[in-house]
Amino acid sequence: MDKRKILIVGGGIAGPALAIKLVEQGAQVKIIEARSEAEMNEGLFFGISPNGLNVLSGLVDISPLYEEYVPGTLRFYNSKGQRIAELDASYQKESYGISSIQVRRSAISKLLQEKLISLGVQVEYGCKLMSIDYRETKIEVETSKGRLTGYDLLIGADGIHSRCRRLIFPDAPKPVYTKMLSTGAIVKIPGWEEASQAIDMTFGREAFFGCSTTNTGKVWWFNNYDWEQESRGSELNLRQQHIKKDLLELHQKDQPKISQIIAASSNLFAYPIYDMPALEKWYTAKVCLIGDAAHAISPHTGQGASLALEDSAVLANCLAMYPDTGIAFSRFQQLRVARVAMIIAQARKIGRAKSKPNPIANFFRDILLKYFINMEKKKMHWVYSYDANKEVV
Repeated sequence: MDKRKILIVGGGIAGPALAIKLVEQGAQVKIIEARSEAEMNEGLFFGISPNGLNVLSGLVDISPLYEEYVPGTLRFYNSKGQRIAELDASYQKESYGISSIQVRRSAISKLLQEKLISLGVQVEYGCKLMSIDYRETKIEVETSKGRLTGYDLLIGADGIHSRCRRLIFPDAPKPVYTKMLSTGAIVKIPGWEEASQAIDMTFGREAFFGCSTTNTGKVWWFNNYDWEQESRGSELNLRQQHIKKDLLELHQKDQPKISQIIAASSNLFAYPIYDMPALEKWYTAKVCLIGDAAHAISPHTGQGASLALEDSAVLANCLAMYPDTGIAFSRFQQLRVARVAMIIAQARKIGRAKSKPNPIANFFRDILLKYFINMEKKKMHWVYSYDANKEVV
């Protein structure tokens, strides 16, 4: 690649991962991130599967992730606490070289940030994108910290509520609130120090609940439940006690350990879950969207981070292969759109299964889930076996 000057908007996962690849190819890269550096250490945890971990391991040493984690095996329970199915992840190491794990979001961000520092990539925190201007062959942007000029390309990696997407595609569909909240917390509970061998997923009578104990003895839990009124994450966090009361009521008839975990939690996070209608195009002549900015996915499959990492690898390969930016961006979308659409459809299907349960549907779910899980394991091969670094461009 010639020494192009590239601005990346968004310092989460997709942006830094792409920056590392581009710098290694010879580009000059700068990242701006609306959140403060301290805010990058906040948040909960998520699952990351072999397709994402294999990309990440090509960028950084991932061994620090195992200092605090949970294996990716899933065990499913009904509201009575009876195990109805298991999706074992241990086979993945032999098949894909690595197994799914659950880790803190900040742990991955930290590894990527440390790599960026070692490469001399500047990340400007607390810097919000305001406008994008095209000056002949260069891009200029106005930010909350001043004007940035002279960029050849701009990459929008700024998430589902992407400012970059709104600026380049003002008529594009907006994220749709699913009327569901994802809540959770990290809590230390006396007597719960033994590390989990799996993530326990419970179909409660009124809501879905997942929990596990890390190898450091902390309980990680999350809950999905119906919440009619759309609210910002900051507003929801101010209503922690109301949400905690709701959760205790929702799970009062489920296995007792769920209420015990919720009651012990004092710092809850709450996020509204959105669905993103498909965009016709992810790019213009000099701007390209990646990750959630291009194709946001709900958290129900644990594929958001892995898809973002895949995007970073494929886009970097396309930019290296095609000197013409328009061709590179077009090829990137061609290579990604069908795969992304299938995984998003799968996430929507799982999300509907987590909504307010139906007693008759529950009866058949308890009987049939283990058979569907075995089928799902075979279907997930195409997801986990994907090698973004070898994608034919």
